Formats: sequence, C-alpha cells, structure tokens
Amino acid sequence: MIRWPWRRAVPLVLVALAGCSSANAPSGSPTPSGESQLEMLKVGFAPYFPTQGENRQQFQPLADELGKAAGVPVELVLADDWIGISEALRAGTLDVAMLGAWGYVLAHHNDPKLQAIATLKYKGKPTYHALLLARADAPFHTLDEAIALSEKGPKLRLSLADVGSTSGWLIPQAEFKRRTLDPKFVFQYHEGSLHAAQAISLINGQADLASDYDQNLDVLVSTGKLDRDKIKIIWTSDPLPNSVIAVRGGFPESAKSKLQKWLADITPEEAEKLLPKGQTGFIPTDGSNYSTIEAAGMLVGKLK
Repeated sequence: MIRWPWRRAVPLVLVALAGCSSANAPSGSPTPSGESQLEMLKVGFAPYFPTQGENRQQFQPLADELGKAAGVPVELVLADDWIGISEALRAGTLDVAMLGAWGYVLAHHNDPKLQAIATLKYKGKPTYHALLLARADAPFHTLDEAIALSEKGPKLRLSLADVGSTSGWLIPQAEFKRRTLDPKFVFQYHEGSLHAAQAISLINGQADLASDYDQNLDVLVSTGKLDRDKIKIIWTSDPLPNSVIAVRGGFPESAKSKLQKWLADITPEEAEKLLPKGQTGFIPTDGSNYSTIEAAGMLVGKLK
C-alpha cells in the first residue's frame, strides 16, 4: 500500500507523432496465440529538461528508434512531473517509459506486472548521486553544519523537488529519516519544484539548501544556465541506480525482448546521436537493482 501525500490530478502533455485519437486507448489487439499485438508504441519520458520543447528535442530520436525496433508507429508522451509519467505507465496509457528510479518503484509496487527492461548509463556508469546544494558563500559547508545552524535559528530555507523524484525528494527524505530528523520542523520547508529550478533558486536567493542530482548539475553548467562557482555541494548520497526504461503490464513479450536487446546493443557512437549529452547507452535489467530505492521508500513510510 502507498500513502500518497497529495490529492491533485497529474497532467500529461501528449505530443502525438501518429494517431492522436488513440492516446488513451490500448495500443494492441490480441493474436490467435493470446499475446497482444502492438499497433502503436506509446513512449513516455519524465521531465529531464526544463521545458517540454527541450525534452521533445532530446528524446525524439530515441522514441523514433524504439518504434522502429518494435516495428510500429510511435506516439511520444511528455510528462509535466516525475510522478505523472509513473502513473501513466501504471495505468497502461503508456507502453514504454523512461522514468526515474522512484517513479518505477512506485509504479511496479502498484502493478507488479509492470517490468523494467533497461537501466540508463551516464558517462558509462549505471549509477548517479543525489545532492544537497547551497550557495558558494553560505556560512556552512556540510549538511551537519546546515542542520545545526538552522536549529539555532533563524531557520534555513530547504527546497526539495516533486514527490516523484528519486534524488530530489525520496533520497533526501530518507537521509533525514536516518538522522531521526523532521525537515519540516528543522527548516523552512518547501517541496514540489522542478529539478531545473532547484540550483537556480539558490542563486536567486529563494532557498538556502536545495536538492538535485549530479547529472542535472552537469547539464545546467554545460548549457550555460548555471555558474558552477556560485554553488557548492554539502551532501552526496551513495550511488543510486540510474533512470529506467520500463514497459506496462501486459506488454507483448516478443516486443519486450526486441526492445531490451536493441537498447542493450546501442553503442557509445550511436548513443551520441540518439541520447542527450552524457547518456551513453543502457544495460539490461529485471528491476532487481532498484531494491535500494524500494528500501528508501519503505524507510520514509511511502511503501508498505
């Protein structure tokens, strides 16, 4: 059982490449053998980049090639937040999605038939790190120092990302839980921000601490959106499994095998053409490498 801390509808922006009218309909029909046959592949992506236009530009090539690998037309779906893509995959309105580790764990917990097929590699590694950031001139250098300063008063302003984010919400919450600390009591607490806004909120003086992850920091710096010298890292998590590509429950087994093999066979050279900068391919997975994320979800009381 999951205890959801929000009660709002989660919007999705649908960008149809073909067959717009079928966006919420099943994308396959049964064959004589009983296995559903795909007629269209609905592929979704979490909001990895600041705008829908950037997400579309970055992930269109991969979506197109997934359709070719499956041998069917493609419909691209872009989520407005991290939990939205998870809910869409669980509900079966998507066939395939690339989503964060926590979003996958949430979806799989509600529908065990949903399956992970590939873990993203970033700069050759299938792992990344959650971060807590502060301005470079902040009067503290570690999370311990920030907690002590905030407890002394006045309270520091802490900004976490939306509740569907692994690095931006779940892992920092789990760290506070391990410290038997309630961040809503120790800090002026805010949650729900997009990752793209987290580091910028520090620079603009809207927060004193903000969650993020190392890969997003790379993107912000490389695209000129952030001056790296203006922020510092005050806490780094243990390695976390990267984003996952998963298929809905009931997805045709033959199509799943094709997609999993195709993803695993992407070379670094092909990845440069198909994936955002720094993403170098995929490794096959059955989802077992996300057990640490499940444990964090249980620790914070969101999984039972």
